[in-house]
Amino acid sequence: MSTCLILGASGYIGVHLTAALTAAGHRVRGFARSLTDATDAIQGDVLDPLALSAAMREVDVVYHLVHSMSGDDFVAHDEKIARAVASAAAEAGVRQLVYLGGPRPTDGEVSAHLASRAQVGDIFLAAPTPALVLQASMIIGAGSASFELLAKAARGGPVLPNPSYMSNRSRPIAIRDVLHYLVEAADGAPVNEIADIAGPDTVTYLDLVQRCARVAGLPRRIALPVVLPPAVAAAITPEPLVRALLESLRHDLVPAEVMPPPPGGGTSLDRALRDALGVPAPEGPPVDSPGMLRDRKTTRVRATRDQLWDVITDIGGSNGWHTIPGAWSLRGAVDHLIGGVGLHRGRPEHLAAGDTVDSWSVVARSDDTTELLLRTDMRLPGRAWLSLRATPGPTPTESVLEQTTWFHPHGLAGKLYWYTQKPAHDIIFATMATGIAKTAESRDA
Repeated sequence: MSTCLILGASGYIGVHLTAALTAAGHRVRGFARSLTDATDAIQGDVLDPLALSAAMREVDVVYHLVHSMSGDDFVAHDEKIARAVASAAAEAGVRQLVYLGGPRPTDGEVSAHLASRAQVGDIFLAAPTPALVLQASMIIGAGSASFELLAKAARGGPVLPNPSYMSNRSRPIAIRDVLHYLVEAADGAPVNEIADIAGPDTVTYLDLVQRCARVAGLPRRIALPVVLPPAVAAAITPEPLVRALLESLRHDLVPAEVMPPPPGGGTSLDRALRDALGVPAPEGPPVDSPGMLRDRKTTRVRATRDQLWDVITDIGGSNGWHTIPGAWSLRGAVDHLIGGVGLHRGRPEHLAAGDTVDSWSVVARSDDTTELLLRTDMRLPGRAWLSLRATPGPTPTESVLEQTTWFHPHGLAGKLYWYTQKPAHDIIFATMATGIAKTAESRDA
């Protein structure tokens, strides 16, 4: 185990990192201008050489999480801090410096905020102590400044200003994944390199706001085109932190290469947003509840169980729902008009519980029983679920698609909805089953 010093331990990342390193068995020493809850905490200023040297005594790994955002001279101030930290680390014989910075844009003039982050990273890389410079764009987590700005935009109302820079892209990353990379650095051999870390989803800033609203259960925002350069938006913003973040929106922040994901895969954007917003994972159908309505269909498929399961888990988004063209789009448009979430056309690459797929949320995914359970988020006089399951067929080259829908009606209106819509739903779901089967069979060809 390592002895770790966290500079900026009272900040958002610092507090979480203190807990994560301690849980992993490392000894943690916090350093900040305000005292932290860490057992070994030192109150001081990083520009005080005596306090900084004392804090680094017998330390293996130093995490630099100090960022300046206020004042016109924050770039020069951060540079001064970085040089002081690098010098103190070299004198103390620190094994590894770890710096969490921002991405390095390649499109046009770089904002002062991101340019300063890059400069700090370069100072550490040129210092005697090996430095791991981790670069991340937006960190999705409750309390993160960039996420709180995102959540505020998503909750701002039904109309969303959509200047041209909202089409720029990034790869947001969940706080839990950031902590994985930071903790992993405490055990690794010393390295001196830049490494980009990112979540699995590449999205535009507009889609990011829409996804945040979607997970929060809000209607899809109406994007209103406006001419508002990020520099102008920043200039009229009084808060220095928000101003710096807005200036960075003018860049496309998609890294060319990223570090391997954490074990089990990176946290999807939807699950990260759900955690940050405090939205609980969707629950399955209360199958024993009085009044629960159910419909079950089976379809024989001339493809293996694994081939059928691949089609089931690829459903939604650009892959579609294998049913009558435009059926779900029309239903989503109606839902949007009545104030629902509408039809969000998107899905993560790998589905897991808590993800969203168009107008559905994933309740559970079991690769062992090959069952995908979804819950609709559209506005209905009740709650509805859909289960798609691949089971073995009568021969090794065949399988069976089990398609089950549950509906828990809310009173008489819910029962009327079920029985009046059932003929149309029977056609849509039967067509879906046939489409899924044909897609699985074509993959065998």
